[in-house]
Amino acid sequence: MSRKTILLAALLGATLLLVAAACGGGGSSSSSSGEPSTEATTSGGGENEMASSGVLEGEVGPGFEIEVKQNGEDAEQVKAGPYTLQVEDKSDMHNFHLIGPGVDNTVTEVSFEGEKTVTVTLKKGTYTYQCDPHASGGMKGTFQVT
Repeated sequence: MSRKTILLAALLGATLLLVAAACGGGGSSSSSSGEPSTEATTSGGGENEMASSGVLEGEVGPGFEIEVKQNGEDAEQVKAGPYTLQVEDKSDMHNFHLIGPGVDNTVTEVSFEGEKTVTVTLKKGTYTYQCDPHASGGMKGTFQVT
């Protein structure tokens, strides 16, 4: 290998490390092995719910899109109570983070691709769902809980 090729490879490697560090930070509390799996966690209420009020579908990626739907429609307003949140993460450069009254749940981490399901108890107020590394660029949304 020539010296130029080695230098170019070293620069490329350093650039990739910087990009990974920039996208991977965030101080969230959820852990992920990076392998697709389904996990159930309870967030918010703390008590063991007998049944969920409904299902919310979250989707992030593959581009710079993030959404939450209920019954196939954009979730703009939902009733308070327990929900099953099913998230499909289509990109290893995004995460799915839900924030609102009683809930701060990073459902998927950056580098994760696949589907995860969590149980959340939603209280009255405004909830934000976002990709943490790209939220300042507009990769976020909100819905109201009544």
